Amino acid sequence: MAEHDLRREFLGLGQRVGSTMVSGAPGSRSPVRSVSALLLAVVVLAAGVAGAAAPKTVNSPSGNSAKATDARDVLGLIVKFEADAGLALPAAALRETRLARISSLLAPIGVRVSYVRTLASGAELLRFDQPMGLGDAEAMAATVSRLEGVRYAAPNRTIRPQAVPTDPDFPSQWGFQYVPGSAEGANFVSAWDITRGAASQTIGVIDAGISGSNEEIVGQLRRDPLFPNGGYDFYSTPETPGDGDGRDDDPEQLPSTCGHGTHVAGTIGARTAFAGLGVGIAGGAPDSKLLIARALSYSGTDADAIDAMHWMAGDTVPGVAVNPNIPVAVNMSFGASGGSCGPAYQEAVDALRAAAVVPVAAAGNTNQDVAIFAPANCRGVVAVAAADTLGAKASFSNYGAGVVITAPGVDILSTGGAGSTNVSCFKSGTSMAAPHVTAAVGLMRALMPALNVNQVALALKSAARPFPVGSTCTTSICGAGLLDARRSLDALTGSVVRIGWNEPAVTLRENDGNLVVTVSRIGNPSQAVTVGVVADPGTALAGVDYGTPSSTTLTWAANDVSDRTVTVPIIARSGEQGTRAFALRLYTISGGTQIVAPASINVTINEVDCNSVTPILFGETKSGSLDVDHPENYCHGGVRGPAFNTVRYSFAGNAGDVVSIDMTSTTAAPNVLDTYVYLLGPDKRVLAENDDIVSTVNRNSQIVQYQLTQTGTHYIDATTYGSSADATGSFNLRLYHCGGYVAGSTCSVDIDGDGLVDSTDSLLAVRRLAGMTGSALVVGQSFRACASRTTASAVASFIDAQNTSSGPPLAFDLDGDGQVLASTDGLLLVRALLGLTGDAVITGALGPAATRNTWPLIRTYLNGQCGLALLP
Repeated sequence: MAEHDLRREFLGLGQRVGSTMVSGAPGSRSPVRSVSALLLAVVVLAAGVAGAAAPKTVNSPSGNSAKATDARDVLGLIVKFEADAGLALPAAALRETRLARISSLLAPIGVRVSYVRTLASGAELLRFDQPMGLGDAEAMAATVSRLEGVRYAAPNRTIRPQAVPTDPDFPSQWGFQYVPGSAEGANFVSAWDITRGAASQTIGVIDAGISGSNEEIVGQLRRDPLFPNGGYDFYSTPETPGDGDGRDDDPEQLPSTCGHGTHVAGTIGARTAFAGLGVGIAGGAPDSKLLIARALSYSGTDADAIDAMHWMAGDTVPGVAVNPNIPVAVNMSFGASGGSCGPAYQEAVDALRAAAVVPVAAAGNTNQDVAIFAPANCRGVVAVAAADTLGAKASFSNYGAGVVITAPGVDILSTGGAGSTNVSCFKSGTSMAAPHVTAAVGLMRALMPALNVNQVALALKSAARPFPVGSTCTTSICGAGLLDARRSLDALTGSVVRIGWNEPAVTLRENDGNLVVTVSRIGNPSQAVTVGVVADPGTALAGVDYGTPSSTTLTWAANDVSDRTVTVPIIARSGEQGTRAFALRLYTISGGTQIVAPASINVTINEVDCNSVTPILFGETKSGSLDVDHPENYCHGGVRGPAFNTVRYSFAGNAGDVVSIDMTSTTAAPNVLDTYVYLLGPDKRVLAENDDIVSTVNRNSQIVQYQLTQTGTHYIDATTYGSSADATGSFNLRLYHCGGYVAGSTCSVDIDGDGLVDSTDSLLAVRRLAGMTGSALVVGQSFRACASRTTASAVASFIDAQNTSSGPPLAFDLDGDGQVLASTDGLLLVRALLGLTGDAVITGALGPAATRNTWPLIRTYLNGQCGLALLP
């Protein structure tokens, strides 16, 4: 299949992953679980109720054009929970309780989720009822992350192999050669004089599977009684498994004459002859064995890739035997654009590194900063950009400070489909560059098996060839230089000790405490060495912005090659000082030592203070504005960063307070203010944040029901998603309590006590307000297992206790006229839970003496007093 056709297939299948189960009309969502049940409640009220509006559906989020991407290829959420200490619940019941909480949280925007499986990390995979855009999914993940007991939540994105159109006339494997000026390859030809890998060594490949019958691959697989086919198929999407059988112990690819995974595997370890008559193409580490984890077809998901990463690390993946052959490196020529690494991927990368596995990832093919491409943008990953034969950056290759090294990635010849080597084919992409690096790592660790992950990365960087004169690559965007396999081996065995930082640069906030960085050494282990560490001031001042490094000299005895740690205290200054920076620098003290570039790493300290802070009280609404043309009028010490205009507010909060914040754009159309709001603790650390409630709904932001854990002054940062686009306009900021039901002071419409406010609750409330009793009150209702009020008497008592004239103010008196009626208050509740807004809620549903006679007043009451989260 031609490469450009292959990419279209990636996109096509990516759109079809997942299922769709939508209430209401196609393209719409209902904000509750059952519109029909709520409509039945309206029917109960029909007598004497005039002007009742028809139910309104809420359109599905269509994305935010200001975001990097919003293609509908996010299939669900990956959610990890804290251990539920003290809860003696069966696993299924605990899972049901957690799912109910998340479902309740997402219900107001019409999103349904269902449990799929538990990942190797212990996180749970939840599926949306239909694919979502990345911007919407990130907002949902941020909201779910704020739930008590949730460690993290991340979108389960669609990932794709990184490949671009190829030139089929390119005649040879230039990527393994080195002819200065004409074939700026990775110099494996010279490296093979030292090592070609090791039969005892395993190299991992997470990709689209392999052709197990390809004669260049069939004898190169790491076979084991548990995994007789050389790996495992983690691709779990039943609609498009490619090989027709879903997850199993056979990582066979989708039938193809130029399979992505087979091509990648061939570059790393295809069968190679060094004597006699050879056939086909060569592999970079041909004496090593390959372990294959299939995690995608033409596309895949983060969840399957993350399971494959944990499996490679030797972690337990539910339903899969533990991998007994931990690889020295794992190649990941896939990714998803448009977001950060995220905690789920970072956890998997950390697991690989903890198992001494070097994670190598393609930087991506969108000619953008690698910072938005996962998993290449994860901390500790060797991110690889692509170069052409002249050592210039490939036109498609991603770039940026996160790139570690650049390798051959244009017109790469490798294995293709099934059978004989005459199906070898050419491909281009960072997917093709990464396996050159992975193969080089295999050679290094075959030569020196005890190398740790940091030392491998240091060797790659220290031995990288400078970019040729005139190259479009520089060390600021393409890493340390061009991959050179032979120089990397020489760096390990040479007489010179090479010492360098493991972190390329660090950005932190002034209240983050200590800066911690590490230093590694390679080369001549028998030599004792000492290097010096100095902090060079810049805009940050010694003793004012940072303290003295914990060590001003780092010493290694002979045969000590362990890493060293340097700690620098960061000092928080009061008042808005602006962003400042300093550098940490290594210098030689003992002879025979070389400092690996860069000798200095830049440390950027971001401000957290604002000179102007506006007090706000609970229940108060403040009006404000942001203007990109007048940055001098705003704080630039906000947590979003110095490039953003920020208005900061403060309020007195107590431990246990439940806080909600609405930031609502009041900017007149067609202009847009794309809001972003943060809740900060007394130490100005981020407690919660939100971008869009729902895309296209005025781009408003909302933090719902966050429970404070400290007493003291808290802060709110009102800012924008972008630093320039959609960053000018007016807004209202509202702070209010939104806690659980407190008898005598708040109301609760969770009538059945199952933790959700849904159609069951609205129907029960309306029936009771209409005077129903006994079996008529609960007939036809199906209660969830965790519901605490399921009998007519329990339901009636709960509602009546909130509406007795002899007790506290009538909780269900939504319109504030001093009485609770099914024809007014009951109808208002039903309409609000249907998702109606504005006049559609109040028309024909207000008493003559109503004091809450507008939708904003009704919504404020339900959200503030009854614990709901209704949208404006």
